[in-house]
Amino acid sequence: MLELHTIPRPSYFTSRHEGRETLRSSTVNCPRRKYWWSAQNDHGGKAEDDKVKDAKIAGTEDPGLERPSPLMQYRQARRRTFNVPRRIHILGVGNIGGFVAHSLAGLPHRPPITLLLPSRASCKAWYEQGESVKLTTNGLLDTKSDFDVEYARPPIPLEEAPSAVEGEPSRASKSPNDPQEDIIHNLIVSVKAFHTVEALRRVAHRLTPRSSILFIQNGMGIVEEINELVFPDPANRPQYLLGVISHGIYRERRFHLVHGGHGTTALAILPRDTEEFTPDFEPSALYLIRTMTRTPVLAAVGFAPTDLLQLQIEKLAVNAVINPLTALLGCLNGDLLHQPSVSRVVRLLLAEISLVIRSLPELQGAPNVKVRFDIKRLEAQVIGIALRTAGNKSSTLQDISNGRLTEIEYITGYLIRRGEEVGIQCVLNFMLMHMIKAKERMEGERRGNLLPLEPRKERLGQNMS
Repeated sequence: MLELHTIPRPSYFTSRHEGRETLRSSTVNCPRRKYWWSAQNDHGGKAEDDKVKDAKIAGTEDPGLERPSPLMQYRQARRRTFNVPRRIHILGVGNIGGFVAHSLAGLPHRPPITLLLPSRASCKAWYEQGESVKLTTNGLLDTKSDFDVEYARPPIPLEEAPSAVEGEPSRASKSPNDPQEDIIHNLIVSVKAFHTVEALRRVAHRLTPRSSILFIQNGMGIVEEINELVFPDPANRPQYLLGVISHGIYRERRFHLVHGGHGTTALAILPRDTEEFTPDFEPSALYLIRTMTRTPVLAAVGFAPTDLLQLQIEKLAVNAVINPLTALLGCLNGDLLHQPSVSRVVRLLLAEISLVIRSLPELQGAPNVKVRFDIKRLEAQVIGIALRTAGNKSSTLQDISNGRLTEIEYITGYLIRRGEEVGIQCVLNFMLMHMIKAKERMEGERRGNLLPLEPRKERLGQNMS
């Protein structure tokens, strides 16, 4: 039997539900991975008294003291960000990373921005393309420059580093003037999902528990993988933030993007995996949230973690339908509309997806889950996205067309894994995922570039940007 509890909301949001709820599930027979949404309730114990909890949120130990007003809490949080270094590092300058970098560069009093490139070939292409990020919106070209660029080289282990020649420093020694050794306080990660682990390993030695990482990527299950493989010790783990972006972006060429559809950006600060309830977030996380939300082009809004989780799952359900179908059919998003055969396939896929989502334990305490993730509503979401992005190519189709690896394991694969955890077999989605993998492999063979069996380790430098 498994006990799961609802997550308390951060201090700057008003909680709809007080207390704790318990869900018992008898269908889970497979090993479970620890997800970020369960971090605040795994320590067990009796729920705190409401006044004591409010006192902790207010930063006082006396329950008799009143909780500060929302305006006072905002001013206190803003003061804590004054001493945070303003520089923002962006790891991965692809569609999403390039769009975020271009948008931040358009701010008045813009923060210093450093682009972390994955290979020397990427650095060479950056200088050949004019050292700028270009964005075309409604036929108008806008160019942003004045970015700092670093090659995100992997650190050299001490045991593998060559011994220093007398009078010369060792390659493994740290130079105080080497920008590769500077602490990264604010990091935005937008690499492909399957490259995230290897990409973060390259800069993990520059991150501290006071640093903040904002993940803006397609797919789900990435944070759990990072916790397991990169930051297994919660005490040394940076503060995490998640972002869900609905803007339509595609690449014209390297460092030249096209803004094909306007959307929004949802952001949330994830709770830390600690044994005690800690409502305070790192100042760097608050600085990232404030900087992103004051960027007009991004249209960014802050959410509670549980609300963002639902937005993530909603986007995942849409992507699990549009991305693989457009990739297999080789068509634009809008071509899926008005096709009776495609509509039948969409409904069959959504029947499995809806059943899995409505069975997830982390959503059982949320209101209107049954209605929000109903098959008909999800179908309306798919049709609406396909209409708004009718002239766009899905990211999966772009990847296959260019001989790159896809993120299907973090989209459809995530739903399949979560379905197995709750005792649901997603047969149609399983078939669709492996058809995408087969096409991915065949396209690689046709181009004479055979895909390796372990692509996450061997093709990082080629596809990470």
